Amino acid sequence: MTRKPLASIEDMAEHYDVSVRTVRDWRLRKVGPGVLLFRVGRRVRARWEDIDRYDAEQVRRAA
Repeated sequence: MTRKPLASIEDMAEHYDVSVRTVRDWRLRKVGPGVLLFRVGRRVRARWEDIDRYDAEQVRRAA
């Protein structure tokens, strides 16, 4: 699957295998990958490159 440069909340929910509600909660509480989300007009998005970087950092911290 080819990814677009920006991920939606639904994309992030699928990526992390959590509900859309969980991703929205992360955004509101500014925790975890929720800090990566920002508004683009009326939409909320995150950059895939930031998500990948966040994931890699989590793996490094766990090692």
